Amino acid sequence: MSTASDTTGPGAAGPVATAPAAEGLSGPGSDVTAPYRRLVRRESRASRSTSAVVVLVVAALAAAWLGTEAVLAALGRPALLASPVDVLGALTTALGDAPGLVVAAGVASAVVGVVLVLLGLTAGHRGRHEITEGRVAAVVDDTVLAASLARVARTAGRLGAGQVTVWVSRREARVELTPASGVTVDEQGVLAAVRSELESRPVQPALRVTSRVADHGRLDA
Repeated sequence: MSTASDTTGPGAAGPVATAPAAEGLSGPGSDVTAPYRRLVRRESRASRSTSAVVVLVVAALAAAWLGTEAVLAALGRPALLASPVDVLGALTTALGDAPGLVVAAGVASAVVGVVLVLLGLTAGHRGRHEITEGRVAAVVDDTVLAASLARVARTAGRLGAGQVTVWVSRREARVELTPASGVTVDEQGVLAAVRSELESRPVQPALRVTSRVADHGRLDA
């Protein structure tokens, strides 16, 4: 989740990357072509290489341990950590005495398996959103988007610098307002302004806008 507090003056939020469609790939007035859609997707997705490396390292360490223990057992040497046969026997005895552990171990194994499968099949996401308008595509960092929405909220609520904070996650934009003590802020007006801004510049995935007014106002506002 990215956050931004509006402490600067008005300004336009700049995209991280833009991809205008080429004349040879699309006709006038047509949507962004497939190559540029792939470019936008590449800029907004994250690699799963870190997760893959972690899983492979754990698997390699486990295989190395099992191999080492097998060699030591074959040579009649003491176990390095614990003999796999002894560990398996102890687990079998413990599971026989407590059937509930079998169920718990099965559920835990299933959860780990599902998580690994999902990591392998789903794409990772960077803190960015896509904006596609006609023949131009842009990828905007969530911190830039949050700062832009914070400026809109500050203007709509007639608030000072530092009185608006916006968090942007994958599916939600959350606006927190901190007016001066004793001053009422038009929360619905701020919400309408932020939603109107997003409608004029639709982002993908779409953002659900929520708001919250701080329980305690600022004395220095």
